[in-house]
Amino acid sequence: MTTNRGRKHVIRHRMTSTGESYVVAAKNLKAMKDMGATAEAVRTQRWRPADSLDVPCPCGGTCEPGEKCDRCHARHRHVGRAPGSLTDVETWMDKYDCMGCASSYTLTVVLRGRPWGIAETIVQGGSAEPVVRARVFPGVVHPMMRPETPAED
Repeated sequence: MTTNRGRKHVIRHRMTSTGESYVVAAKNLKAMKDMGATAEAVRTQRWRPADSLDVPCPCGGTCEPGEKCDRCHARHRHVGRAPGSLTDVETWMDKYDCMGCASSYTLTVVLRGRPWGIAETIVQGGSAEPVVRARVFPGVVHPMMRPETPAED
């Protein structure tokens, strides 16, 4: 069990390393401790595609495999999923590859209740305008964002 003093120390350390306010740092620490959401995000992104189109897709979402290719008339299969937005944490990008040629395409899907990170509003700049920023859960790879590096003690 963590003492109140220890918890406050951890929150203050996070404040100094990220520049967040005390309340935001405390909320984000609690959210990061919610390993269920983190594990679900990793499962949503990291799965192996089905070997054939006869079996259901193992992605666990609403995918649309089997569309015919315009080039070779073979079918496309769902091969990957990655975060698809910089600020909307429930938006994912599904990738489909042709089973007969090198053709591929992507679709943007919204998976409610399956976020890839945490969105937070930060007041920034001289005009103090609120800006929405997203932080990726550990283990999730975002194609448009750099991974966060942990702060050195």
